[in-house]
Amino acid sequence: MTMKSRYILLTAAKNEETYIARTIESVLRQTILPAAWFIMDDGSTDGMASIIQSYAVKHPFIKLNSAGSREGRNFGSQYKAIQAAYELAKSLEFDFMGMQDADIAPERADYYESILGEFERNPRLGIAGGLIYERADGEWKYRRSNADDSVAGGIQMFRRNCFEAIGGYKPLFVGGSDSLALLEAQMLGWEIKTRPDHKILHYRPTSTAGGKWRGLFRSGLEDASFGNHPVFELFKCGRRVLNPPWVLGSVVRLSGYVWWKLSGREPVLSAAQVAFLRKRQMAKLRRRARPRVLSRSPLETARESGKFQAS
Repeated sequence: MTMKSRYILLTAAKNEETYIARTIESVLRQTILPAAWFIMDDGSTDGMASIIQSYAVKHPFIKLNSAGSREGRNFGSQYKAIQAAYELAKSLEFDFMGMQDADIAPERADYYESILGEFERNPRLGIAGGLIYERADGEWKYRRSNADDSVAGGIQMFRRNCFEAIGGYKPLFVGGSDSLALLEAQMLGWEIKTRPDHKILHYRPTSTAGGKWRGLFRSGLEDASFGNHPVFELFKCGRRVLNPPWVLGSVVRLSGYVWWKLSGREPVLSAAQVAFLRKRQMAKLRRRARPRVLSRSPLETARESGKFQAS
């Protein structure tokens, strides 16, 4: 393995015995294996650790560690565990670092090899990854919240220089550490790239670990905590009216946003970060307001097709 293809993986996992074996198998079948994979047990009470250890015995690059947490499931705890994993890993020689959640699996066996190729072709590329698909009605379907200027936190891959330039992940209790990492990277001039042809299977639907409605309300809180522009937030919630759980889901998410505002809480981002974010959001709204052209991007094609047959 050359330095240009040398990467590590980091995973924070809590009570994931249902999905962890599928996640591990998805990595073991990759055409280029990670130099090391640090899996942090974030205070699990199920049989997850035993499953991981059974794989680690056969594959020494898998390293199970305890994050020492006994908190409930929350995003602040998750990213504290990821940062702890990075502290264990940073003495190793590698150029790239990937996040892979414990309930996620790349569909392609050459996923990491292909993403590494993107970094090799573009020295300004800081973060890259595929698009999330979730199971609905027995089929894997495109997640409507995918975006062409964002890489989902559960499958983000960083150039090491980029990750260290932004100071790693900042644990946020409400959530959004992955989005903040993207924002900070872009503010420093790093580029972001998604690969619509790389399908990432997400076994647990987004924001459902603590219950669907609580997850939607939390998503609204996260948007408000970042200082999302009110017009952009209305547009964002309005688009989701057409997707399950339809109108009620959009109302619950918007309620989280409004509740944060009414409580008088300020954004967790700096004023400069909020200004940069809002500028990008309004630019996105202006692009969407333009007449559609005849040609469609790969992301739009994936969004409109909506599904694929899982192998």
